[in-house]
Amino acid sequence: MEKIEQLQSYLQKKQFSQLFLLVDDNTSVNCMPILLEKIDEITDRQAVLLEIPHGEEKKTVSTAENIIRSLAQSEADRDSCLLSLGGGVVTDLGGFVSSVFKRGIENINIPTTLVGMADAAIGGKTAVNIDGIKNLIGTFNFGVLKNDSVLSYDVFKNKVFLDTDFLSTLSVNQIKDGVAEILKTFLVADEGLSRKFLDSPIEKNAVVPYIEPCATIKERIVSQDPYDRGIRKSLNFGHTLGHAVEMFYNLSHGHSVAVGIHYALDLSVKHCNFPYEKAKAILQFIEINYELPPYDKDISQLTDLMRQDKKNTDEKINFILLEDIAKPCLVSVYQV
Repeated sequence: MEKIEQLQSYLQKKQFSQLFLLVDDNTSVNCMPILLEKIDEITDRQAVLLEIPHGEEKKTVSTAENIIRSLAQSEADRDSCLLSLGGGVVTDLGGFVSSVFKRGIENINIPTTLVGMADAAIGGKTAVNIDGIKNLIGTFNFGVLKNDSVLSYDVFKNKVFLDTDFLSTLSVNQIKDGVAEILKTFLVADEGLSRKFLDSPIEKNAVVPYIEPCATIKERIVSQDPYDRGIRKSLNFGHTLGHAVEMFYNLSHGHSVAVGIHYALDLSVKHCNFPYEKAKAILQFIEINYELPPYDKDISQLTDLMRQDKKNTDEKINFILLEDIAKPCLVSVYQV
């Protein structure tokens, strides 16, 4: 992840044939002016604006098709670049489209939400939803390098540029969404940061110092396991139930992850002997800051959604749980 101040020189150096700026109808109003004040190269090059409706329900194949049609109508070629300015929906769609349009054009993510800065915009995963199932269609959007005649995958070729000024556009609930993703990352990777973070207030200024450490942890994990076959699975902690909760109750992604962490910690105590006193402190943090839906009452219906999870094998639901903080493990269950 690089600072937004570096984007201007990066665009000048790359000399793309065309620039396209993908926004939704929220970020076009609230975030695009902040970007255009800082990056002259985008306006000087007359970047083509592509605007989509906001919302998780718009993260679909149909929306991706519309973006692709717009690129084609503007005669985008393989030397074009798509800049995705927005939260997880925009960066997911931008990354997905970039990976499939003419078999791949460069994508630059400029996350405007705390969820995006800490997690969603990083790591090359892209996806769209279909038939109420989250992220059912997707790609790993990595670049390919050739060094000494050997092909290798460059996980971070698709750049991410960070500007915390965008946080000023967020509500308290949107900050809480990002807090859940930061907490998840620290719980699976760093006990010291977990303890400090749990003691910090949920305020914009208080969370800013944790963005780069969180992003660095994710980048380190992704570089070890770009295709999600091993250690990268740990970053799905809280997401098995979380994705089901998101679709079933129509909650925000971050809020749903917080609910998923709450459930996964209960399972971790039961199945992995996670220390109860540690779990109690984390559970209390979530219960104080997030409203928990009656997921225990609705667990049979949520289970049907969880069975669609990409991580499942052999008809079992796979959960990322914790033996301790920074000690993740994979547990498969038939019943939840």
